[in-house]
Amino acid sequence: MRGEGRAGLFDGPRAVRPSRSAVLLPLPGMNDVPAVWSETLRVRASEVGPDGLARPTALADWLQEAAGNHATALGWAVDQLGDRGLTWVLSRLHVRVGRLPRWRAEVHVATWPAGAARAYALREFRVSAADGGELAVGTSGWLLVNLASRRPVRPPEGIHEMARHTPGRLLDDPFEKLPELAFAAHERAFDVRFADLDLNRHVNNVVVIGWALEALPTEVLAGRRLEELEVEFRAESLLGDCVLAEARAADDGSFLHRVVRPADGREIARARTRWSAP
Repeated sequence: MRGEGRAGLFDGPRAVRPSRSAVLLPLPGMNDVPAVWSETLRVRASEVGPDGLARPTALADWLQEAAGNHATALGWAVDQLGDRGLTWVLSRLHVRVGRLPRWRAEVHVATWPAGAARAYALREFRVSAADGGELAVGTSGWLLVNLASRRPVRPPEGIHEMARHTPGRLLDDPFEKLPELAFAAHERAFDVRFADLDLNRHVNNVVVIGWALEALPTEVLAGRRLEELEVEFRAESLLGDCVLAEARAADDGSFLHRVVRPADGREIARARTRWSAP
């Protein structure tokens, strides 16, 4: 479905005004789940680029997976909330990258809830190498959405309780709106494939990040190193959509990105990236 009548799981800035508080009762055994969740992985060949380093989208995928696994242990995962008519939607992501690991390297991902701000349930990430050296840190804002009304509800009180036992925020981002991309210097079109969809049956956030980055010229992607990524997810994209990823360099040396659906002009996402000097 296209046009103004098309509903989404959330709708940009209005998503931060929730309608009511959600009631999520602690499940048996929840108190035994660690407040800081840790996972260890090895960088796979499918996750690296021509330089042998993990792609930024692989990093985003690790964060998403760790967050989902922690939520599952807590009884708050997407598949567990479906019967209650609720789901999680990632609305904001901000990551600072020290360095990306190489193929076959061992990587440790730690994540924890950091309370709530407005309608956002906050979750932090720290990614480190086998020797303990820091690879990346990140913060994220998640919306708990009522599937019937397709509107956000307030985060559960349990998140505030868990946050009292965690290290707190790593990046103190208030999640203000990212700058609008007024015009594009680079662009690339994509068609949504079935393989791009997630459990909510919309395009997975990691795919959207990949689209945004692919709008950059090859000399940036191949010759420079990603240092910072900020993403504001503004609307969902569904199977059959055609989207346009746009980008341009900003005056401060960063790049501004936009993923838009030309059929109705809806912004799917905004992003801002910073890269090492050429």
